[in-house]
Amino acid sequence: VYIGELSIFTGVTIWNSSKWFNAVSIHVSDSLILDSIASLPFVLSVDKVKSIRLDSGIEFSSKSLGHSNYHHLYYGMAFRQIEMHTGHLLHNLGFDGANMTIAVLDAGFDKVDEVDVFSTIISEGRLLGTRDFVDGNNYVFNASQHGTAVLSCMGANTPGKMVGTAPKANYVLIRTEDVASESLVEEDNWIAGAEFADSIGADILNTSLGYTQFDDSSMNHTYADMDGNTTRISVAADIAASRGILVITSAGNMGNQPWHYISAPADADSTIAVAAVDSFMVRAVFSSYGPASDGDLKPNVASMGFRTACTFPNGNVQQANGTSFSSPVLAGMAACLWQALPNKSNMEIKSLIERSGHQYNTPDYSLGYGVPNFYEAYLLGKQESVSHSDELLRVFPTQFTDKLNIHFHSQDTGNWRLRILNILGQEILVKYLYVTDNQYVQTVLTDELLGLNMGAYFICLSKDDLEISVSKVLKIIP
Repeated sequence: VYIGELSIFTGVTIWNSSKWFNAVSIHVSDSLILDSIASLPFVLSVDKVKSIRLDSGIEFSSKSLGHSNYHHLYYGMAFRQIEMHTGHLLHNLGFDGANMTIAVLDAGFDKVDEVDVFSTIISEGRLLGTRDFVDGNNYVFNASQHGTAVLSCMGANTPGKMVGTAPKANYVLIRTEDVASESLVEEDNWIAGAEFADSIGADILNTSLGYTQFDDSSMNHTYADMDGNTTRISVAADIAASRGILVITSAGNMGNQPWHYISAPADADSTIAVAAVDSFMVRAVFSSYGPASDGDLKPNVASMGFRTACTFPNGNVQQANGTSFSSPVLAGMAACLWQALPNKSNMEIKSLIERSGHQYNTPDYSLGYGVPNFYEAYLLGKQESVSHSDELLRVFPTQFTDKLNIHFHSQDTGNWRLRILNILGQEILVKYLYVTDNQYVQTVLTDELLGLNMGAYFICLSKDDLEISVSKVLKIIP
């Protein structure tokens, strides 16, 4: 009813409305109308939209990439950005994002309906919806190549050319950013897009957009605003998370510029803000720093955002730089992890991703917890999900040198399989144990541990091909 009352004003166009904020974005032909609107009894405040900026500092190579003898086997030029996260191990287990829905909020998806790497998204009915909140329609296959490249990091599915991190996921493509203008209405577009994603049942929201500096410098966000609770877009990101969506966002490309810090909504408490590293897991110079201005650790984690393989509207695979690409690489892997652990909440998945970071014990404000190992996250998640309390695996000491004690209880007669895996998921040892019903099993590993390098390992107990329990241990120097 409030929207209807606003519509009676001549020169007022309703742009977007938000249920979460009980607010609307409007366009007026005469600013004097705003005084009349502000006097309405149901209007709390009227704010002028501010100029904002799409993630800057993105660079594209000028030539297409060839295929090396190794990469072309399946993933094409995207292999390293997947291998870095041990994503290929999840794919080998059948976790490729199937039945997970990823909403992509971006600046346009030029020729996604034509380029070959996206053909299975269309033909298999995995494009669940499109919406353009800039032009007010449902056609998103123009305007910008940015979203095309972003989507390819997740959804590309042409073996031998490029396969993304979530090649079998469902996708919702939402245009919220207008590259031809810089105004705060794009944050309002983003809020509308997030609400649309929620309404269509999105599990994950990827946004490779960040907002800090404006065309009108008097309206700039300040670093103090990067506290997760000030900008509308960051508040909306937290609302989306409260509704069960895993919100993943680029950290920003201002690390080597005067601004230096993360952008909104990367500062939101419940988002995963993704920094950029190169293929050697070294921070990219442009990747924005944290922390959030309230002291929260940001960015949260990192992924490959330097010379990242992407597909563009001409169908070519090229390298591109920017946290715009580290974010979707990670978002696709998150979809695979959540597919593997469907009973986890969005915040539990977020925690597993962070805990599997390569510098989890020594986080910093450049890479957060570091580059996640998604196979480790998967095993950690399975360890937490064990429901057979009478068959739980007990392994001690958790930090060992040359001896491991392994205890478990079995109610049934049968063959049990005990495996040791390294951090890359490679099988180091397999041991079979025949157990009679209602038996408490105690075994000791000594000789089997000879030759193991220092580092983390997983002890996995399974029966009838069902993984019952997983325990993480660490070999240390005697």
